Amino acid sequence: MSAEFTFTVLDQEAVDRIAPSGSRIRHIGEKPEDQILSLGRLKTLFGEPLYLSEDLEDQYTYFLSTVTADGRTLCLSAYSGPTGPVIGGEQNEASRAAADALAALINSASPADYDYEGYYLDGPCRVRMGVRNGVPYMEEDELSDEEFEQILRKTNNR
Repeated sequence: MSAEFTFTVLDQEAVDRIAPSGSRIRHIGEKPEDQILSLGRLKTLFGEPLYLSEDLEDQYTYFLSTVTADGRTLCLSAYSGPTGPVIGGEQNEASRAAADALAALINSASPADYDYEGYYLDGPCRVRMGVRNGVPYMEEDELSDEEFEQILRKTNNR
C-alpha cells in the first residue's frame, strides 16, 4: 500500500514555510502497546521527532510530505496527543489514502530502542516507557503533591 507514496520528513524550516494544517485522520495502531511502539517505529523510519516533550498528551510530532500520483504535495503529521499516536492532515480522500499508507508503513517497521520519561497530569503520574531490544515497556508511578506542583509550575512557565 505505501508503494504509492514516498514520505519525506520535514524540518522546522520547511514546517515554518509550508505551515501545514489539518486534524486527526486516523490512529496509527490499535493495540495498547502501539502507543509505545509507534515512537520507536517512527524513529526507525524518520529519525528524531521535530519535538519531544515531557507532556504525554503532547509527546511528539513529525511532519511529513508526500506527492500524489497526480503531482499534488500532501502534508501529514504523525504525533502523539491526548488520544495516543495519530496521523493528521487535511480531511480529503487523497490525505486519507496517504494516512492509511503511512500507518501501514509505520506499523510494519521494526522499532528503534528508546527510553522516555514524561508525565500524565490527569493521573497525576510519571510515565517511563520505551523499547528495549524490540520489546515495549511502560511503568507508571503516582506523583507526590509536591512533584505535581513543580511540574505544573514548570508547564505554566513555558
